[in-house]
Amino acid sequence: MRINDSGRFNSKSTHDYLQQVIDQYKTTIQNFYVLFIFDELDTQYDYYSLYEQHMSEGSIISLDQNDIFSTSKSFVLTEEAYLQNEELFYKFRIQARNRTIEKMAKSVIFYVVAQKEQANNSILNNQQLLDEALQKTKRIIQKSTFISDPITWDYFYSWCRAELTTLVFEEIVIMHGVNGLEKLTAPQLNDLFFKFLTSNLTSNKAFINKFARAIDLYIQEWQRKIIDELNNNIQTYLRIEHVVEKIENKRAERDFLQMTTVPNFIFVLNSVIYHTVREAIYRRDFTQGEPDSWPKYHFIKGKTRGHIRIIPKLEKDKNRMNLNEASLMKAHTIVQQLSTIDVDVLDILCSLFLHRAKHPEEVIEIELADILMMRGLKAKLGGEGRRGGFEAKQKEQVIQALSNIQSLWLTIEKTVMYKNNQPVQVGVQGRTFLFKHKDGKEYVVNKENCSKTISFTVDKVFAKYLTSSQRQVALLPIKALRYHAYRNNCEKQLCRYLSWRWRTQAFKGDFLQLNKISTLLEASGEILNERSPMRTRERFEKALDQLTADNIVAAWHYVNWDENLALSKGWTKYWLNTAVVIEPSDVVKEHYHSIKKAKNNSVQQDETALKKNALHRKIGERLLEIRREHKLTLLTVAEELQVSASYISNIERNQVKPSAKLRTRLIKWMEKFD
Repeated sequence: MRINDSGRFNSKSTHDYLQQVIDQYKTTIQNFYVLFIFDELDTQYDYYSLYEQHMSEGSIISLDQNDIFSTSKSFVLTEEAYLQNEELFYKFRIQARNRTIEKMAKSVIFYVVAQKEQANNSILNNQQLLDEALQKTKRIIQKSTFISDPITWDYFYSWCRAELTTLVFEEIVIMHGVNGLEKLTAPQLNDLFFKFLTSNLTSNKAFINKFARAIDLYIQEWQRKIIDELNNNIQTYLRIEHVVEKIENKRAERDFLQMTTVPNFIFVLNSVIYHTVREAIYRRDFTQGEPDSWPKYHFIKGKTRGHIRIIPKLEKDKNRMNLNEASLMKAHTIVQQLSTIDVDVLDILCSLFLHRAKHPEEVIEIELADILMMRGLKAKLGGEGRRGGFEAKQKEQVIQALSNIQSLWLTIEKTVMYKNNQPVQVGVQGRTFLFKHKDGKEYVVNKENCSKTISFTVDKVFAKYLTSSQRQVALLPIKALRYHAYRNNCEKQLCRYLSWRWRTQAFKGDFLQLNKISTLLEASGEILNERSPMRTRERFEKALDQLTADNIVAAWHYVNWDENLALSKGWTKYWLNTAVVIEPSDVVKEHYHSIKKAKNNSVQQDETALKKNALHRKIGERLLEIRREHKLTLLTVAEELQVSASYISNIERNQVKPSAKLRTRLIKWMEKFD
């Protein structure tokens, strides 16, 4: 028999001989159990340190070899002793089993993290994310892998018992020799075996390390098999990944709620040029001209004149055709790709920039998920063989929209801005947003550069409208982003047009100006159906009703429209020239109240005029109070008092003074609510 200097068997033939001896005598050993009672688990792990430790050892699926003994107490029990307290001891076995599963779950998480090297730091430093991932992974291992089969554990316990038996007999042979075994009776052999087993598990470090290494290798094989199962079972595997996306989505949702300081609204630029860019995108009315010219959208808006061209940015590539020629080809393709989704993304970029940037030159970074969430899209749970999180098509739509936006080149030939409170005619050109890396270098928007994050700033044109003297922002209903891109296109564009109109009217505090039907149809992107114009009217009215139901519009009504005209031939020309009054919600009016232009009152007013003004203010305030308390619309009150809704609104805001006759009617009407 050959034994090395450390007292271990080192010959294959010796090992085979020993195994024969063990096989001869092990049947005489009474059945036994070894219980490991662990200290209570501390669930707060330093995942980053653990990950670095595993990676430095060249393996991310190794266990702590001595942990099973250093953090637990072991007890050797005969089968008879075990059966006397089987229920209690079974609980200890389950505790040890769960400890093993938790270690495997931790290693599986490290494996998943290692597949996404770029995300390691952010994931490993997120304690909440990793703790939740750990619990999720434990449940998956327990329910969706071979670990859930009781036979797996029966084999493991049998293997452990056999391994311990072999190691103990090795120690006995070293001390007493094979001849010594032959002289022992069965009871004597059992006493000696249990004495060696208890002693070695308690105090023999070499024995403990050898047994721990054997267990470690066995569990590593389990882990490799689990990882193989998770890789092959895409549904289960992606549930683990989904935990990461789920936590990130929760964070994005919190950030999104923080930026909506006015409930259900966000802020966007309200300059003429910004509204024109949105208009150009959803109308797609670009003159494409010759193949060697850029698609162009001309506009004249009051004192502002210019055009928007589509000039894509492309990566330089020596192996590709002339860069300018490639850009022209792409530009004409982009015209056909433009959609209302591009407008949504434009508004989201603008809103996020206004919310986060401290100055116009700042480059901010956002998540691709931020844009998807603000559009009202929700990450889907994994299941039925389908990946969890946002769909690839949804992400591709956003990246395409970003690319289209990057391609817009604005030229303002003439506009009026103010410098030192003096009007100045200026001209400026540039892109809408510049997409830049952290080092300040621009990049081309594509899947590689925008797979997860987007960093950008405004270019010169929009920056002009962000200075303190030119800055003007408007409330945009979040619903404008969340309405369906095609089924609710009319509602989307009406939201944007009304948002712009209400902000321009806010200076005077007059939100009840007339809106011509033809103008609203053009703004909403609707085209009159010549063969069935009633369909167009029904669609238009349905859109306004939807905005009212969604609390974007408080009320709307036609002005001087005779319904009998709709029965006559050629009624559409009258309808198109008819006006409607669209009243914004109270949220919008209250927000804009602070910027309402103050009336120029004479410094010197006689006492009688002051009293009259006080009376008028009191009537207006009381009228508004009654209307809000009883949830009455301007239209309802106006009909009861036989005046126009806009006139009632002006009384409430002290913009007009009711005549003595109307004042009497008003006071009598208000007395009904006292």
